[in-house]
Amino acid sequence: MILVHEIFHFVWVRLGNVKRAGYAALLAEEIRAHARGELGESASVKKKAAPDTRDYICESFCDTAAWLYAPGEKRANVTLAKRWQARRKAWFDMVTEYTL
Repeated sequence: MILVHEIFHFVWVRLGNVKRAGYAALLAEEIRAHARGELGESASVKKKAAPDTRDYICESFCDTAAWLYAPGEKRANVTLAKRWQARRKAWFDMVTEYTL
């Protein structure tokens, strides 16, 4: 899971401004709806400290990717509600359909 998270830091940089802004908008919607929890420890820590920062957005992206693409890994730090998990998965599915 850690390896996938770290690889997606490189993906984040190469994703482009439009797609990064789209992911940021997804998180902004979660924050407006008072969604609690995250899909990994690093994003959770950043969200508690400053949920409107680029740091949090990037960590959330990488934790979400690790949650999606590291099947079978221990998921003790997954605390985001199922409906928000589904929205993130849908965003990744849409973006990766054309990107990867």
